[in-house]
Amino acid sequence: MPRTVLVVTLCPLLSGCGLLPPLGAGRMKEDVGSLHATAPEKWSALPKIEASAATGWLGEFNSADLRRLVDRTIEANPSLKAAAARLTQARAETVQAGAALYPEIAGSFGASRQQAPAGQRFTGLNLINNRFRLPLNVSWEVDLWGRVADQRRAAKARQFAAEEDYHGARLSLAASTVRTAVTLAEAQAQLTLAEENVSTRRMQQVILERQMERGLDPDRAALDVSLGRADLARAEATVQQRRAAVDQSRRALEVLMGGYPAGAERGLGGLPSLKRAVPAGLPSELLLRRPDLRAAERRLESALHLESAAKKAFLPSIRLTGEYGRTSQETDDLLVPEAAMWSIASNITQSFFQGGRILATVRQTRARYEEQLQTYANSVLTAFQEVETALAADVFLRDQAEALARTAAEAERSETLARGQYEKGLTDVLTLLDARQRAFDARSALNAVQAQRLRNRADLHLALGGEF
Repeated sequence: MPRTVLVVTLCPLLSGCGLLPPLGAGRMKEDVGSLHATAPEKWSALPKIEASAATGWLGEFNSADLRRLVDRTIEANPSLKAAAARLTQARAETVQAGAALYPEIAGSFGASRQQAPAGQRFTGLNLINNRFRLPLNVSWEVDLWGRVADQRRAAKARQFAAEEDYHGARLSLAASTVRTAVTLAEAQAQLTLAEENVSTRRMQQVILERQMERGLDPDRAALDVSLGRADLARAEATVQQRRAAVDQSRRALEVLMGGYPAGAERGLGGLPSLKRAVPAGLPSELLLRRPDLRAAERRLESALHLESAAKKAFLPSIRLTGEYGRTSQETDDLLVPEAAMWSIASNITQSFFQGGRILATVRQTRARYEEQLQTYANSVLTAFQEVETALAADVFLRDQAEALARTAAEAERSETLARGQYEKGLTDVLTLLDARQRAFDARSALNAVQAQRLRNRADLHLALGGEF
């Protein structure tokens, strides 16, 4: 019994101290370092920042309603809840993998009744034997080489990857909510503009029809009225198109927020404004905080530990077993000191031939490591592309919005001049209708570009992994 107690006491201490460290740690350090070396010192268009929550960048949009929508989405979105459940699973798997480092202790109770045949000389005197056992069994594999510890490290790395996936899901969900809310605000602004266009064209149509009723140049007046009616009908069709876009965006936003798509969400009520321009000189180190890149590196680490554990399977395994308990022929005697029993045993197992299974496992885990390494490399390149594209688009969209603002102002001025000249008879109706359409198209394009710039800013924060 004292030996058993000694083994049970020391084994948790010994289990975490394998003689061999994880194999290949230096190789992984070199692989990851080479990937980090591919990053430019600074982005070509873009300050060292501090870590913040996935929603810390929402202040850049100057909209309390936008933060309200994002908070509701993060609280109720089913996909985010599923990511949280996956994180809980990963934590449980880490505990399961670490359990092998500790001894297995189990208690049991057994009872048997056995009859032995009588001897030849005493026919009919059968022997009946009762046996009752109350043992406590201890079994433990000594992790001398660190194989089990490698498996636990692999599970722990997968847990960290799941945590990064969860943070990434929150960030992605916040960006999706911003994009959808901005799309709804854009659709509402376009609907308002289309309704104003219809109202203006109806007033113009009344003027055209009055001129036709005067009977002056009836052929020309009839043509003007027909052209005006055609443009009015097209404007009314545009209104229905804008209403459908508003309805679709409302339902999409409601689903994101985990609610029934009833089409009743009011949204932002208008396009928010950006607080500031993108700061110049953002360092490439910002990418190191991206949840997807951190998760990819954790999965690479997990694959490395699994490869190390597979290689250590070639080494012998040592297992200790012990038993302590009571046994007697009567249940009343189980607790007396004379009924005590104990045993200690150990065995060493060395595999010599398994048909190539262990070697195949090593090759499989090495290939999995290479797969994760290339996946990580591809994620880094994709991150570079997303950031550079969003940075360049921010400049293009800003300049485009400024040009469209000038276009809209001139188009509205042209419409005012054309309407005045038409009322004086100095120009035809085609010039008036064309000027009106140009003004409408310019304002509509400006709304679209302003909304696209807001969506692109959300994409930039997603690509950078948070705020500036």
